Amino acid sequence: MTTAALSKPKAGRPKGSKTEQLPIVDFVLPQCSKCKSSERTGYNNVKTRASSGIAPDGYPYNFVSRKRTSCRNCGQRRIDVYYENVI
Repeated sequence: MTTAALSKPKAGRPKGSKTEQLPIVDFVLPQCSKCKSSERTGYNNVKTRASSGIAPDGYPYNFVSRKRTSCRNCGQRRIDVYYENVI
């Protein structure tokens, strides 16, 4: 057997392949509707549901998560909704 048969293939992208441009996503932190603070307590009662469509930011999603939390500044309870695209 030759050493060429036992050698590992080179790691990395194949020669001549192009760099794929990924979309830039602006992420906005959820805010309290009362005091506009983004500081919150930990999430509890998280509910995730398989659903698909186009999120408000224009990107496709296939899961919707609703997470209950409360504001650290004023104590206002809220539900943060996240549109997630899980591959």
